[in-house]
This record gives sequence, C-alpha cells and structure tokens, in this order.
Amino acid sequence: MKKAHLCLLCTWLCVWSVTLFLTSAVQAQPAGTTNFYDGIKSYNLATLWHADRLRWPLQNHTEAFPEPYGILGKNHQRFYIHYTAVTKDPANPYRYQVQGKTRVGNQVRPFTGTITVTQAGIYKANSLYAPESYKGYKRGQLVCRVELNETVTAPGSGAIKGTLTTNFCINSQNQLLYDTLDFGQGTDYNNQFKGTLTTYNSKAPQALQWGDYTIRDSKFDDMDGLTVPAEYEKYGWKSFVDAIPNDLRPASKAAIAEEKRQWWK
Repeated sequence: MKKAHLCLLCTWLCVWSVTLFLTSAVQAQPAGTTNFYDGIKSYNLATLWHADRLRWPLQNHTEAFPEPYGILGKNHQRFYIHYTAVTKDPANPYRYQVQGKTRVGNQVRPFTGTITVTQAGIYKANSLYAPESYKGYKRGQLVCRVELNETVTAPGSGAIKGTLTTNFCINSQNQLLYDTLDFGQGTDYNNQFKGTLTTYNSKAPQALQWGDYTIRDSKFDDMDGLTVPAEYEKYGWKSFVDAIPNDLRPASKAAIAEEKRQWWK
C-alpha cells in the first residue's frame, strides 16, 4: 500500500475511533435503564437543580428546595453551593447555563458554568427502582458533566469539574419532576456530584463531593441521611452538628438559624 494511502487510512481510523468513543460516551445510559438520551432533550431540566419549592407528589405537599451538603479536600471541609439561575441553552438542548455561589468558611465566591447531560435512561419496568406501587410514573436517571468557574478575583477561587448524577420521574401527564417517590424510606438523596476543585494558583486538584440530603459514598452517609464524623466537625460542620430540632437552648437555636441562613444573598 502506498504511503499516502496508508496515512489516509490511519487518519480515517483515528477519526472513526474518536467519533465512536464520543458517541458511545455521550449517548450511553445508566445501568439498569433503557436509553432516554434523545427523549430527555424535549424537557426543561432546570427545576431538578434550582427551584423555590420541591414537590412530593405522592404525599401531596411541598417543602423548601434542598441546599446541597458538600465536602472538600482531605479534611472534608464543609463546602456550600447554591445555584441562583439555571437556564436551558437554546443552542444545545443538553446543556444548561448556570450561575450561583459557592462558600468555604466565610469566603463566598460567585461562579458561572454549565451542566451538560451526557447520559439519560428510564428504569426498566421490572427494576428495583420502578416498583408496581408507582403505576403511572416512570423513573429515570441523568448523568451530567459539570464545569464551573469561580470568579478569578475571589481569594482561593478555582475551577470545578466532575460528574453529577440526578434522579427524576415523569408522571402520567408527562411532567418531569425531581424524584421524591421513595423519600421517607431511607433513600432520601439526589444530585450527587463527584469531582475536583482546582484553585487558579495551584495545579493540585482537591477532591470535591456534594449532594442533596446526604453525600453518597462518603464517610458522612448513613441510613438517617447525613452524619458528621467527630474528627471533621471542626472543619465547618459545627452549626450542622449543634442544630438539634426542638432544642430550645440558645446554642441550638443559633445553630438552626445559621443552617437556615441564605448566605448567598
């Protein structure tokens, strides 16, 4: 084979391999589901990550939208994140433009970035996640790529990159909702992020996790939601530990107020 033809063939094979890899990576579905990647683009997913209220359709009530719990670095420093705006990108139905703020200690940092859906699936009818008691509902899961950039001028700011896993459900009216169908049965969690934060003045990434109600696959996760190991309380978790419901002592009341404070305003 002539050298020119061989080079052309090698180039074609490389392009084909990269295209196949990207296509399979983006359009795959989470384990135990049927592929819903094409179908998910017709919905607006913004309320899965940012809303005023959270609906519990089976219990017929609403509550405040959860603020994620996060852990950063080897000391599991408490990490806060709040989205102030999530908007579907008109140029790409799988990408969402996001704005918000993060917090570590008393340092609050604005950020902008994107959440991009890379996988979407509907759980199969015989799956553990689609029990008969939920007739009329379909349940599914998204896997998303998160890329956020904190404001450069904020001390200690950096770039956040990682994977976000979000559970959703679709009712008989074809409305897509944050999945609360099993809440109250030891499965109260959603929006689980795992990735890194790399400060702009350092090349060493710090491990970063966050999630709604608990932080799965961490030392903080248990059957009751989230429990802070004693050795990490001093790294920003004191108010969480001291916020004891129905405790009228001043320390507990102050801690509860701190936990409810809208620090991003």
